[in-house]
Amino acid sequence: MITFTSMKSILAGVGGTLVLALFCTTFTTLDKILVIMPLFLAFNGALIGFRLVETMKSRLRETGLFSWVMGMGGGAAVFFVVNLAGRMINSPFGLNFLDLAVYLLVPGIASFLGAKLAIKHFNLTPA
Repeated sequence: MITFTSMKSILAGVGGTLVLALFCTTFTTLDKILVIMPLFLAFNGALIGFRLVETMKSRLRETGLFSWVMGMGGGAAVFFVVNLAGRMINSPFGLNFLDLAVYLLVPGIASFLGAKLAIKHFNLTPA
C-alpha cells in the first residue's frame, strides 16, 4: 500500500521536523531542542496523517492503522537522523530507548488524529 504519494507525505513530515529543529538551533541550544522535539514531531505527525488522507482520499483502506504506521515511520526516520547528527558532531546528548519510544508514539498518535481530522474535513467515510 506504500505508494509514491504516501512517501511524499512522510518526507514532508520528516523534512518539516528537521527544518524546525535546524531553525531553532539559531537561537537555542541542542539540549533544549531535544526537549521540545516531541512538539515538532506531534505537529508534523498530524501533517503526515492529514496529507495522507488528503492525497489518497477514498483509495486508502484502513486509514487509522496506515496513518499510525506512517507516523511511526516518520518518527523513526527523525530519530535516526537526529541520532546520526549527534554522533557526527560528537554531542554529549545521546538518544536512548525511551527517546525512541517517544519518537515513535507521539507522531503515530498525532498522525492517527490528523487522518481522522482529514476524514471529517473532506466528509469521507472511514474505511
